[in-house]
Amino acid sequence: MDATLPGNEGRGRSNPLREGIGFFGRFLRNPASVGAVLPSSRYLSRALVGHLDLAPGELIVEFGPGTGPATAIVAERLPPHANYLGIELDERFHGILTRRFPRLAFHRGSAADVREILAEHGLPRPRRVMSGLPFATLPPAVQDSVIDGIVWALRGHDGDFRTFQYVHAYGMRAARRFRRLMQERFTGFERIGPIMRNVPPAYVLRYWGAK
Repeated sequence: MDATLPGNEGRGRSNPLREGIGFFGRFLRNPASVGAVLPSSRYLSRALVGHLDLAPGELIVEFGPGTGPATAIVAERLPPHANYLGIELDERFHGILTRRFPRLAFHRGSAADVREILAEHGLPRPRRVMSGLPFATLPPAVQDSVIDGIVWALRGHDGDFRTFQYVHAYGMRAARRFRRLMQERFTGFERIGPIMRNVPPAYVLRYWGAK
């Protein structure tokens, strides 16, 4: 699998209005799975991706890319000969991603199966895992499985995990549960934001030092 991105050849074009309408439709049909009314803004996506200090052969994994707002930032910033893998469960979103970013690699499946997915693609453990999954609405068993996969992927090196939570959902029981479990299993935590130029505003959460 060649998921490298020479220059900016992996940058995708999109129609924001059509993308937003499609995203809203998916939200109405399955709000617990999609978890957002609109795709993330460029401002939130930039904060989520951050600086990609990846060496040749190193990997960034994205859980739940959706229609690819954060993926587009990765495509701009990914160093030459570094690798990307997006894991997307939704069939339609997976199709959008593969067409929009032909130079990047995507797997249709569950983020909870990251260990098996990386083995299937012959990829190493990632230096960065970033996520657009709606942890505030995921059932506890699914939260636990995804967190186990994140810890497995990042344990033993200096990689980090980044996700976001909407300001209005930050106090929800499932959101608090997720943060408590993550703080138990990581030594480092940083909250960035809120990113106000997003609908709705959101915090970026960064964790490192997997136990």
